[in-house]
Amino acid sequence: MELRQLRYFLMVKESGSLSKAASVAGIAQPALSRTIRQLEEELGVQLFYRHGRGIRPTEEGAQFHASIIPLLRELDQIKSDLGEAAGVPAGDITFAMPPSMSAAIGAEIVKQFFSLYPQVKLHLVDGLSGYVNEWLAAGRVDMAVINNARKSPYVRMDPLLEVNLLLFGRKLEIETLAPNTEIIPTRNIAGLPMLLVGRNHGLRRELDAAMQKLGIQLDIKAEVDALSPLKQLVREGYGFTVLPHGVILPEIGNDDFGFRRLVEPELTQRFMLAFSLQRPTTVAMRELARRVRIELAKAVADGRMVGRVDRLISDEVRSPPYS
Repeated sequence: MELRQLRYFLMVKESGSLSKAASVAGIAQPALSRTIRQLEEELGVQLFYRHGRGIRPTEEGAQFHASIIPLLRELDQIKSDLGEAAGVPAGDITFAMPPSMSAAIGAEIVKQFFSLYPQVKLHLVDGLSGYVNEWLAAGRVDMAVINNARKSPYVRMDPLLEVNLLLFGRKLEIETLAPNTEIIPTRNIAGLPMLLVGRNHGLRRELDAAMQKLGIQLDIKAEVDALSPLKQLVREGYGFTVLPHGVILPEIGNDDFGFRRLVEPELTQRFMLAFSLQRPTTVAMRELARRVRIELAKAVADGRMVGRVDRLISDEVRSPPYS
């Protein structure tokens, strides 16, 4: 039995789908299926039931899962303890952020860790929150900035940043809808052709909840989970979308686009700093969290990002860096 097999089993169990687990693991689905079959043959039991909507663990699979979780955590803790024996940040961290936040502070964080903490190998990845949540639950990502997602027993979330949501569209159409103002009532988007991210994203859930309270049914023309195609469709006049301010910042001054802040009610999106509970929180991870808060505060102060930062004056931010 190999450690790799155990981690693949965990990914499959948490994702409930071989295809999703293969995507998280970064391997082909047939190879993942063979690995799970080999593990089942070695154990002499069936670990999963296959059904039309995916897979779920058998009773033996659930028992096996409960047995290996403490072992995997202990192995991760041993690795962490050895790497941090000198009392300085060390080890590997895979950290995910939304593309807008990565563009604002990602490079600076990587530069600081490269310079100050040479024993830390930091892997920075971009991803929309719906996907990052799956990566966190599967243990593929150690830390992430995500929107205020559904609670998970495998993820710890701390408040980080709250941003406004805006209606985003072609400039002429936006100015026609809301001339000589920077705001638009949320109920006014009823009847507009909308291009939105899918329902597995926190932004979409915030919007759907607000529409339900207002008794409004949106006219959703398409769901697009990629920012570049979404902006392209808006540019070509296929509809409007709703996005956080950080995503729109690169388009300020672009004559193709216009935007208005949604009010009455004001719509916001809260970003959280999330930690995978598939592994212990290390000194390096705590230092990364501190650096993220510091750099985010700087980005808000100098206008690279617009929002309200949570818990800036905290022990984590005030504590001195490791040397």
